[in-house]
Amino acid sequence: MKGKNLTIQFPYKIISLKTNSFSEISLSDEEIDDFNPDAIEFGIKPSFGFNDELRAVKVNYIITYTYNSKELLKIDVDTVFEYADIEGFDSKSKAFLASILGISFSTIRGIILNRTIGSFLNNIYLPIINPTEIIDDQVKN
Repeated sequence: MKGKNLTIQFPYKIISLKTNSFSEISLSDEEIDDFNPDAIEFGIKPSFGFNDELRAVKVNYIITYTYNSKELLKIDVDTVFEYADIEGFDSKSKAFLASILGISFSTIRGIILNRTIGSFLNNIYLPIINPTEIIDDQVKN
């Protein structure tokens, strides 16, 4: 099957990606031998920043991996999106925020995999999330 080139205009794009901080602790060989990856607790804290003048939205995530009350990994990442000057575009719409939240989360998954090469944490993947549920939870709070 031959692919066809498509011309697509995207209403938004990533213009900046910054890892503000990253920390990871090692476990002893004995702790690694007894390690149960199913006992990892993932902490996911997203927040947004809006700059309508620049048509930009920043998604900040602070993500933690906690195991037996010990913080094994913590990462703080900003992803900044620029959106097109489209009449009627709502940068605070639930659909748009859920979309960029999901993109940011997947991007961080790749950053963590890259940063943990050679570590036992490299086989611990961020869970699949439903960004719409996260947006709904933030609106409630």
